[in-house]
Amino acid sequence: MKKLIIMLMIITILSAGCIKNPFATRTGEDPAGTTGTWETPATPEVVLINLLYAYTELNIQNFQLCFSDDFVFSASEDSIEAISEGNGYLFTYWTKDVEVAATENIFSTYTDSSQSLALILSQSSDYPDSIGDSLAVMYRNYIIRIISTDSLGTDTTLIEGLASFSASKTLFNWWSIYMWSELPSSGTETSWADFKAGYRN
Repeated sequence: MKKLIIMLMIITILSAGCIKNPFATRTGEDPAGTTGTWETPATPEVVLINLLYAYTELNIQNFQLCFSDDFVFSASEDSIEAISEGNGYLFTYWTKDVEVAATENIFSTYTDSSQSLALILSQSSDYPDSIGDSLAVMYRNYIIRIISTDSLGTDTTLIEGLASFSASKTLFNWWSIYMWSELPSSGTETSWADFKAGYRN
């Protein structure tokens, strides 16, 4: 009689699903840490791919991983123009913290469904990249496309220009950007530097 009761209890428990199959495949979990598209920056070119992914996905965590702690942004022509207009402070002391804060402001602005932001980077035919064992300078033409939609319709703004990205090999042989320079070009009147400066705190 005891065996019958024990057997009925086991059958009841199993049929209720209280005991999990120890041989069943478990559901995988998302990896800890950053999300979004990220490749190990084993080459300097991959750092720019990660920068592009971060901008496309509005992912500030992955964006900041592209830069070294001693990062500096430089925009000499924009700085001269800003000084002449009394806004010289916009381009001074542009460190990694400033870059991340300005970009975080940009990303939070474009999470709204009425606005979208797209970045295109292409290798410059006029300025070849210089890639060494531990240092690299890469030149990229950029296009930033901003689409804003409201009750009056859709407005598209393009920002075009040329930038150089200087990168170095760091810990674990990963590459990171230590300097980003806005270069004179025949792009649009507003540069990426101007765009970023508009979001600087």
